[in-house]
Amino acid sequence: MRLKRDFAVVPICLVLFTGIFIFPSRFVFSQSDSLLNTAEAILGVTQNAYGPDDLLVNGSLYIPGHPRAEGSPYFRDERWTHGRIVISGKTFEKIEFIYNAEIDRVIIQSRDSKQNKMAVLLNQDFVDAFYIDGHEFINLDQLSLAKSETGFAEVIYRSGLNFVIRHKKEFINQYSQSNPFGSYSKLQSMKCIQEDDKLLKLPTKRSFLDYFKPYRIQIKKYFREYNIRYRNAKKNELQGLLKLCDELSAGK
Repeated sequence: MRLKRDFAVVPICLVLFTGIFIFPSRFVFSQSDSLLNTAEAILGVTQNAYGPDDLLVNGSLYIPGHPRAEGSPYFRDERWTHGRIVISGKTFEKIEFIYNAEIDRVIIQSRDSKQNKMAVLLNQDFVDAFYIDGHEFINLDQLSLAKSETGFAEVIYRSGLNFVIRHKKEFINQYSQSNPFGSYSKLQSMKCIQEDDKLLKLPTKRSFLDYFKPYRIQIKKYFREYNIRYRNAKKNELQGLLKLCDELSAGK
C-alpha cells in the first residue's frame, strides 16, 4: 500500500504530554473524524502501538509535502519497514517506520484506539540512530561535528576513520500536462569522510585517491585487485577499502 494514500486528514490541537511537546499541527493522519485533543488520547495511541513509552511521541503528526507528486521523498521507496530505532539512548525494536530523505526525518506509523493509522514525525534531536533494510544511520551529533553539520548519515566505516554517506532527495517544481504535481528526484548519495569537525565530500575515485595521496599506489592496486568501481561501490567493498586506508594511515 502506498504511503501517501494511507491517510486522510482531520484537525488537532496543541498537546503537552509528560514534558514533551506535540507541536501544533492542523492535521492528523486518520480515517476517522475524531479529534485527538487530550494527553490521554495521545498516550492511548502510543501505548496501543508500542507500549507505554513517551520517547516515541516526541515530534509532530506528519503531513506529506507533495502527496500527488511523481516518485516519493522516501529512502528506497514508500514501503513502511520494521526496524530498530535508538531514541535518547534507548533502543526500540520492530518499530514500523519510514525515512524521508527530502526532509531528513524519521516517521513512525502508529494507530489510535480505533485502529486508525497515524504518522508521527519524530523530533530529530531525540533520534540517535536507526536501522533500515540493512542500512545503519546515525545522527551526525554522534560524530561531534560543527553545528552546521546536522541530520542523518549512513554509516559505512567507523574506526580510526569515520566514513559516511549522506542521502538526499529533492522535490522538483517543474510542472507539465503529463506531470501536473511536480516530481521527486532520484536518491542522491554523497560519500563523505570526517576531517576534524567537518565532513569532507569524496564524490569520485580521484577525490578519494587525492585524500589518501601518500598511499595512492597501494590503494589503486586494491581497486584493481578487487575490481571496485568507486562511484557504485557496495557497502562491503567500501568497508574493505577503508579498512586498508585505516591501516595504512596508522602505519600497520
